Amino acid sequence: MKNDVWNAVIHAIETSIPEYDHVNEKVSFGRALKARKYAVGQLALSEGMTVLDAGIGPGTMSEALLSESEGLTILGLDASATLLRAARERFKSSRRTQLHFVRAVFEAVPIRNGSVNRIVSAYAFRDARDREEAIDEFRRVLTSDGSFAIIDLGKPNEVLKRALVTLYIEHLMPLVARFSKSSRIRGNPWRMIVPTYQLLSTNRDLMQSLKKRFDDVRILEFSMGGLIVVLARVSG
Repeated sequence: MKNDVWNAVIHAIETSIPEYDHVNEKVSFGRALKARKYAVGQLALSEGMTVLDAGIGPGTMSEALLSESEGLTILGLDASATLLRAARERFKSSRRTQLHFVRAVFEAVPIRNGSVNRIVSAYAFRDARDREEAIDEFRRVLTSDGSFAIIDLGKPNEVLKRALVTLYIEHLMPLVARFSKSSRIRGNPWRMIVPTYQLLSTNRDLMQSLKKRFDDVRILEFSMGGLIVVLARVSG
């Protein structure tokens, strides 16, 4: 992804913060949070684990993780200082000391090798500048029995399904977002989903990239493959 597009995407997410969760539920027809919770249930979380929330944004995924297991240590990583502040604000009244915030990009994670038990990237992996480098970094920091979950938009392998999903994302989704947000959100930041989706590889290609680095890779497709949960595991 080129720098100008990447910067515009980050700015759009920052702009959407006040209504991020609400509008995302509307444009996904109530599936965005369900997909997060499904992924959490597949990760076999237990007390004492360290989880990297890659692209923490305003903290929605970390909240889902801590709802499943309060004894986690979560490293919330994001390139945006504004988004990290929003995540801190979300958790400031919870007094959870096991939340740590890291400003960095996916392609250069400032965490030592083999130190993270689980990684989640919810609706953020597609925004990586270089997804192949990001996968390499995530594999590097995982423990020898770690797992990496991606919850994101998908690009179906089948031509007809891909055409229908693309039609929705490029033309109908911006309209749903426009009528779901309030006037306090300037413009329509959800329109920046379109260029990130256009740059996505197919679900099959994503699986192949992950299989080069991980031992067990599974995908669950929702909405004709337009919404995916991918779980990649390392086996000792």
